[in-house]
Amino acid sequence: DVESRGLGDVYKRQIFLMAFSFAITANAKKPKQKVVWPMAVLTLNDGTVLNGYLRTDIHFMQKYVLFSETEEGKDVKYKNETIKSLVVKNCFGDGKEATFIPIKLYWSDQKKIAPKPILAIQNYQGKHVKGYMYPTFFDDTRTSINAGVMQNTSMYSGEWWYLYNVDSDNTLNVSFWDYSYSRKPKSLKSRLKDMKKDFKKYPQVYETVEKQGLTAEQISENPTILLEILDKSLQ
Repeated sequence: DVESRGLGDVYKRQIFLMAFSFAITANAKKPKQKVVWPMAVLTLNDGTVLNGYLRTDIHFMQKYVLFSETEEGKDVKYKNETIKSLVVKNCFGDGKEATFIPIKLYWSDQKKIAPKPILAIQNYQGKHVKGYMYPTFFDDTRTSINAGVMQNTSMYSGEWWYLYNVDSDNTLNVSFWDYSYSRKPKSLKSRLKDMKKDFKKYPQVYETVEKQGLTAEQISENPTILLEILDKSLQ
């Protein structure tokens, strides 16, 4: 069964996520501070099942994960294309586990499918539509001048993308919503403009949003609302 997990469920625990997601940076500043990595089960395409610890920030799993079979063991790199599934224990600080599976993004602007898979959580299963949550990051690099010297400060903010595909072409995993921990949320007007691109083949989605008067805040709490609208329109 696929648990319909809304962004509200995730963001209510963002303090935990931020502590986990940026553990690498914190540890770099405080070498003696121990980073507690989550327990996980990694299943590879060749049938190998590994029990151990995920040693990669979940927002930085675009190409590979680092995994160790013991808490203090050596990190081993596994490319996403070799992974069948990754189950992370207590992933959101709620005691529950989250299962990541490999999928390929469809870049709407370039009209092509990404060559390498990313790891995402399936969070919606309708009759004709599937939905996924994909943890990524936003590079918020800032430039400042200190004593006449230009300095670049790299800051990475956790971000979630929501994706969907329909059974008529389930190879096209299209991004339709995003949320950043630090960036100012987009207005509904801006969101509707994006929706017309993201749901270009399905105008009934953004037409229903306008008709029902849904707000950006309501959708952000659970973007699968849009997938429910889409799935219902296809039945």
